[in-house]
Amino acid sequence: MAEAVSYEVVDKVAHVTIRRPDKKNAMNLEVFDLLGDHARRAGQDDAVGAVLVAGEGGTFSSGIDVTVFGDQLGTGVEPAFIARLQAAFTAYEELDKPTVAAIEGYCFGGGIQLAIACHLRAVAPSAQLSVKEVDWGLVPDLGGTWRLPRLVGLGRATELTLTARSVGAEEALASGLAEIPLGGEDPLGEAHAFAARLAAGPGALRRAPRLLRENLGRDRDDALGAEAAAQVACIGGHDFTEAVTARLQGRAPRFLGT
Repeated sequence: MAEAVSYEVVDKVAHVTIRRPDKKNAMNLEVFDLLGDHARRAGQDDAVGAVLVAGEGGTFSSGIDVTVFGDQLGTGVEPAFIARLQAAFTAYEELDKPTVAAIEGYCFGGGIQLAIACHLRAVAPSAQLSVKEVDWGLVPDLGGTWRLPRLVGLGRATELTLTARSVGAEEALASGLAEIPLGGEDPLGEAHAFAARLAAGPGALRRAPRLLRENLGRDRDDALGAEAAAQVACIGGHDFTEAVTARLQGRAPRFLGT
């Protein structure tokens, strides 16, 4: 029986794919645990330069499978249990390799919280994104209340959370909820090509997401210091020298991701 989340490396891109199409890729505990495992695997895999997270069968994810909370309904949910689920998503944000969510179809509840934990979101014309938790009498608890306002602003994040309305691809792109438009014929192929370009890029692409994210919480002087430290690392690496040499020689650079 196939795993609920697959892992495959193609063109230096780790494809992490939720494979429960009969359940609209709803996430049960196996999915959460495998998502975390595959994020760690990608982080340790020298053959990986970027990560593409997707769902099988034209749906990203319809959210959390209700069976996840089945055993907790009578006794309540412990914070440690929620932290276990949160960690599976945070692992994609913490990767020092670009992570891209390729969104087709439903991206609801836990699905949208996984997508916004990635560094970038690419949306197909079929994409429908919704912060669905309020429909279940819940709040977003997998990082949504921290990440969503940072993407779209506090007012928009509040409106999306309180109304649970669905957002199509066009609005997602206009509001900052997504960044990369995909075509309708082969959206996953386009998302792979985009991720492959990132994977083939210089080491600066591995440093930039963390620098940008963490500088949101720093004051100006600390942020400038972090920029300087990252730049020193870039200049001391192979890829800066290669970029300069390639420009002087009139050829395309061959980056190592360092």
